[in-house]
Amino acid sequence: MGWSDIDACASALAERLPAACGVAAFDRVIGIARGGLIPAVLLASRLGVKRVESIQVRYYDGDTRLDAPTVVGDTPAVCGPSGDPQRTLLVDELVDSGDTLRYLRTIFPEASMATLVARQVAGAPEEEHGLLPWSCGADGAAESRVWVVRSIPTDRWILFPWSPPEDVAAGTANS
Repeated sequence: MGWSDIDACASALAERLPAACGVAAFDRVIGIARGGLIPAVLLASRLGVKRVESIQVRYYDGDTRLDAPTVVGDTPAVCGPSGDPQRTLLVDELVDSGDTLRYLRTIFPEASMATLVARQVAGAPEEEHGLLPWSCGADGAAESRVWVVRSIPTDRWILFPWSPPEDVAAGTANS
């Protein structure tokens, strides 16, 4: 994905998210580190949200998978400046397994969640620049819904302009 794709996705999210999430306006955006930080800033700017925070979820310690995910650093409060947890928007660059967003749903149960893209299984239709519900719930529960702009049927790496060198190298190897 190039910058023009990112711009189109961010614009589509900003235009449709408040109504889709049932809020007049978000009072903060939380970017999920690392990949979600740039989309979070882009969305906050387009939505006129002044408060941008971050959260990082870790599943590994080196090469060892942890028994449970953990938050690195401080966890942002459940509510933003308004005190309304529904006016919080969590943003990541992509969703595939949904593990990170499922975990964050336990911390922010009333927040809205959005990603630029969803990696879908091969054979799924590709949609571009709409607003699609993507379920990251184990049972497809509506409360685990994530709003995405683009569904990409691939099992390959999805590279973004800000992808770290190790992802670019892995993506090149998988191309």
